[in-house]
Amino acid sequence: MDIVIPFVESDDDAWLDVFLKAKNLHPKNEKARQIFFVPFRRRYSSHGLFKYWWRALEQNYKSLTKVHLLLMQPSQFPSFLRKDDPRIVVHYHDEYIPAKHRPCFNSSTIELCAIKELDLKGNFILSNDDMYVNAPVDDSCFEQDGKPLAFFESRDAYGAFNQFRKTLTNGHKLVLEHYAKPLPYYHWHHLFQVYNAEFCKTFLDEEWDKISKGLGKRRRDHDYNHMLLMMAQNISGMSVHSDKFPHKGYFEMPTFSKEMFAEADTRQVVCFNDTTGKNVKFTRDYLAGKYPNKSSFEV
Repeated sequence: MDIVIPFVESDDDAWLDVFLKAKNLHPKNEKARQIFFVPFRRRYSSHGLFKYWWRALEQNYKSLTKVHLLLMQPSQFPSFLRKDDPRIVVHYHDEYIPAKHRPCFNSSTIELCAIKELDLKGNFILSNDDMYVNAPVDDSCFEQDGKPLAFFESRDAYGAFNQFRKTLTNGHKLVLEHYAKPLPYYHWHHLFQVYNAEFCKTFLDEEWDKISKGLGKRRRDHDYNHMLLMMAQNISGMSVHSDKFPHKGYFEMPTFSKEMFAEADTRQVVCFNDTTGKNVKFTRDYLAGKYPNKSSFEV
């Protein structure tokens, strides 16, 4: 099964130039340049952990076919990766994101445009660089009888006290309009989502006039994100609910401890969410200890 993953690295000077210009920030020297970027660094830093994502992937996911790596520009290609590896398919933003949305720093726009425009086939996994395959899996962990597997837990209405919940509500309303039948509210597990490419493309084509009006260079209250596709797959019967779906290993970086890393070892798929950037060293030490050897993806 293919994996689709957006990636951004703020230590790339060429990317930082684009970012500051887009923010209408014009530092006069390098010190000012770094100061201007301080409020945004956590959001756009990989903390030097991305190489372990590839090592964990190779060690634990033997069914992998290709990784579709979504980058803003060539300078963003990770220096530790082999550029000639046929398993890595790079897509730059100007190939699939409309010019009016570029330069794009909105993961919702990046992911939905990629799903709509890239040459994806069958079922695929949508990931990000916080999410690791942390124990052996194969395609049977992610699909059943050709249908994507999902894990659903109902919840109360999403509410609207933050931008992310508003985005979920937007998607919920759109799927309700599309299918005109009841749709539960779901907890969103911040982990791999499995999608069927043909189903998603059809849904996005049919609803793109509405969805595209909610997309933008940065996140906004009227955004849509890829979770509307999870909702649509479920209400249509395209996806299959499974309690065995290996997607419950979610950890907030500030709360990491030895006990939590021991729990992470028992999970097939985990998310080490870098909400504040605290405890990065604990995460790096854990991953370096578990995945010390270079993967064949690396130079």
